[in-house]
Amino acid sequence: MNEIFYPTLAVVAWVAAVVRLSSALRKGAATPSRNAVTAALILLATTFTMSTPVVWGFADRITGIDNITALIAHLCVVGFSVTIQVLLLGWTNPAAVARRRSRRRIVSLFVVVTVLGVLFTQLGPTETRTTDFVASYAHRPQLAAYLIIYVSAFAMGLIDIVRICWPYAEILDSGWLRRGLRTTAVGASVGLVYCVARLLDASTTLGWSPPRWEGIIPISSSTGALLVVVGLTMPVWGPRVSRVRKMFRTLRRYQQLHPLWSALTDAVPGIKLPAGPEWWKPGDRLHRRVVEIYDAYLALRPYVSEEISDEARRQAHATGVVGDDLAAMVEAARIHAGLTAMASGAAPSQPARPTPPDPTLDEESEIRHLIRTTRAFTQIRLVAAPAESVHER
Repeated sequence: MNEIFYPTLAVVAWVAAVVRLSSALRKGAATPSRNAVTAALILLATTFTMSTPVVWGFADRITGIDNITALIAHLCVVGFSVTIQVLLLGWTNPAAVARRRSRRRIVSLFVVVTVLGVLFTQLGPTETRTTDFVASYAHRPQLAAYLIIYVSAFAMGLIDIVRICWPYAEILDSGWLRRGLRTTAVGASVGLVYCVARLLDASTTLGWSPPRWEGIIPISSSTGALLVVVGLTMPVWGPRVSRVRKMFRTLRRYQQLHPLWSALTDAVPGIKLPAGPEWWKPGDRLHRRVVEIYDAYLALRPYVSEEISDEARRQAHATGVVGDDLAAMVEAARIHAGLTAMASGAAPSQPARPTPPDPTLDEESEIRHLIRTTRAFTQIRLVAAPAESVHER
């Protein structure tokens, strides 16, 4: 599994790091927090790159030091954890408090790096093991001590990430930053499974024989890392996703209004507005369609009597229709009656009078009302069509 999970995560992390870095350089928007995210992604990408079996073996041959990649990957993991902690402290604390707390974590990082480096040199001779280095030599006291320090430092960092991310996300309004913090916290929690498995490896030096969980290590580490990468970058790409989703939602609404708009513009072609320079924008097209529908309402109004509204309301009540659906059903009945009267050449039953807009409706509410009206109008036409066909025969 190492041959699949680790290179895949390495590519994902490198792409995310390059995108973040190029965006900051292109816009001149480099800030300490963005730099920290970029650094964390680079450290994570380096971790999985070094852990890839092919790269592991190549690095051993180039350096002449067996399993040196393990040390590099583990140091990057601890550095990644501390970088995320510093980033989150900067987000959630005043500058002075964040600097003080970050300083303690950075000092701890240097201590851990030094101790891990010393312990690694004391392991004694080893052979290159690209997929099971820890499991093969965990019985050695030096590696057990190395693992305990490494895993403890990493686990404390993950716990700190969860402790900072989740409560802070709770006080934020719903949005991509909140989702990103929660996703990062979940990723850190999954990473703790990796820490438990590695501590079980270290326990073999005590003569215990815990079950080997080597299979779960690449899964937990890769899943946790992927969630952290997604969470850290979510505030950047999330708003773009929202814009795309909004565009498709707008286009869908535009199409939902088509049956009503088509019937109205066929009967009253003069209501069509001239195309503007930005006619292709989904939001503008939807707005134009709404305006044209309301303009057609004014043209139809002289052909519709209040008796039609009362009868439509009575029939809707009889079938159990209430609330917004009732208003849409009545509106659809009025439109159908007006179109029928206009098509038959009947004279207007009342003078045209503009109706003031409903102050309780904003544009969003108007669009939802028009979609309901279109749905009701389509049903009325389907019911009326057979009766009209029989009448014609």
